[in-house]
Amino acid sequence: MEKVCSVLDVPESKMKGFTVGSKYILIANVDGNFYAVSAVCPHRGGYLPVGTLVNKILTCPVHGAEFDVTTGKLLKDVSSEIKEVTGSGAHDLTSYKILVRENSIYIRD
Repeated sequence: MEKVCSVLDVPESKMKGFTVGSKYILIANVDGNFYAVSAVCPHRGGYLPVGTLVNKILTCPVHGAEFDVTTGKLLKDVSSEIKEVTGSGAHDLTSYKILVRENSIYIRD
C-alpha cells in the first residue's frame, strides 16, 4: 500500500494528479467517494488531470477520449480521423483499489 494524498487535497467533484513511486495517479472525488486511475491517457500520453471531470466522466484534454473515472473503462474513443493519423485509439485506464484511512488516501497494487 502506498500513500497518495490527504482527502483534503481532492475536494468533491474535483480531480488531481500525483506521482507515487514511478506511477502517475489521478485521484477523483465523485459524490464524496474517491477513485484512482492512471493519470496518463493510453492514446497519446495526455495528462488527464488537466482534462475535465463532469460527474464521473473524465475527458482527455488532448484528443477528447472519455473514461469512467470510477472504473477506468473507455466510454468514447478518439475520432476515426485521429485514429487514421496516429494509428491507434485509446483503451481502458489502469484502475487502482484505494483505501481511505485517517483522512489519507492509499492505493493498493
